[in-house]
Amino acid sequence: MKAKKHTALAKKDSPAQAIITIKTLGKAPEEKTFVLKDGRKLRTLYELIDELETMNDGLFKDYVNDSKNDFANWIEGVFNDEPLANELRLIKNRIDTQRAVLKHVVRELQRLAQ
Repeated sequence: MKAKKHTALAKKDSPAQAIITIKTLGKAPEEKTFVLKDGRKLRTLYELIDELETMNDGLFKDYVNDSKNDFANWIEGVFNDEPLANELRLIKNRIDTQRAVLKHVVRELQRLAQ
């Protein structure tokens, strides 16, 4: 049985990497959701991507500016995805943030599909 669990992994991925990938693509626990100023909650990277599509730049700057990146902190703290969080900390605009998260999700899905 254990061998079947690992057949979905890419040959270069360890079981630990697969767990990280699955966690990154999963849902945040209720107590660790990202709560937007209007009270809506984000629980997944997919929801973050969707929100970034329609979020105005002024609101985005409330979460990401020269002194902080709340999205990067959430991703690192909740999903333990330090590489994505570090990449986002270098980005200061909404569209590039959305693009980076989307590319990361696609890479993780491709890794799972191998």
